[in-house]
Amino acid sequence: MSWGGPFHHDSVPTGPVQVTIQRNDPYSSWGFRLQGGRDYSQQLQIKKVNAGTPAHGRINVGDAILAIGGYDASNLTHAQASQMIKSAGTSLELTLQKGQFRSLKPTGPVKFSPGTAHQYGY
Repeated sequence: MSWGGPFHHDSVPTGPVQVTIQRNDPYSSWGFRLQGGRDYSQQLQIKKVNAGTPAHGRINVGDAILAIGGYDASNLTHAQASQMIKSAGTSLELTLQKGQFRSLKPTGPVKFSPGTAHQYGY
C-alpha cells in the first residue's frame, strides 16, 4: 500500500488495521516505544519506532493500539501492555488505528527560564 506523500492524508486507512511483526529472537527488541495506558488516562500508542528493527516500516509514531494479540487494550495499564508485548515470543499481533495521534514535539527552540518554573509533581 502506498501512503503517498506527507500531504496525502486521504490514503491513510480510516478503520482498524491488523499488523503482525516478526522477530528472530524472542529476547531481542521489537524496536518501538509505548506511551499511555489506563494508569495515565491515555490511550496506548506508539511513541517511537527505531530504524532497522522489526517494527520499522510496520508501525508508525502516533498509531493507537486497540488490541495486543487479539486482547482489547483499552483497559490495560502501561505495565500490562508492556508485559504482553515483551512476552509475545517471535510474533506480535497488534490492532492499530493508524495515525490516530500526532507527536507533540517543539518545532523551534524551547525557551526555559528557571525563575518561572513551577513544581507540579508530575
